[in-house]
Amino acid sequence: MLDRIKQIIEEKGLQSSSFADKIQVSRGTVSHILNGRNQPSKDTIDKILKTFPDISSSWFLREEGPMYNRERVFIQPDLFDEKKPVESQEQDYSLKTEVKTPENNVDPTIIQNINLPSIPAKKIDKIMIFFSDKTFMTFISEE
Repeated sequence: MLDRIKQIIEEKGLQSSSFADKIQVSRGTVSHILNGRNQPSKDTIDKILKTFPDISSSWFLREEGPMYNRERVFIQPDLFDEKKPVESQEQDYSLKTEVKTPENNVDPTIIQNINLPSIPAKKIDKIMIFFSDKTFMTFISEE
């Protein structure tokens, strides 16, 4: 099982410390397992399989079959996660066109949900947009 844990760590591009953090066990526990001092507990095994649902439990527990389940699970990275996603999904960047529907087909509850909250009596004087090439545009109110 030690070799399979090492393979998961390598396959996922993790360090032993980040692997421990990800599966929510102490770094010392993972260190002892990787050094061969201890065998992983049932709790640690459960945490590994829950954290990486794309890993086949048959492969992990008994070294039977492929490493990954037939249907690989795509895990969306956290918005603030700086690591690469587990699997990169192909994105469809084709141009989408908006479909206009007749007004009588619009659900009135949706119309109520898009009403903006009332804004205090303030007027916008100027809007500035800054671009990555260090240029900007300024829009000034005509009043």
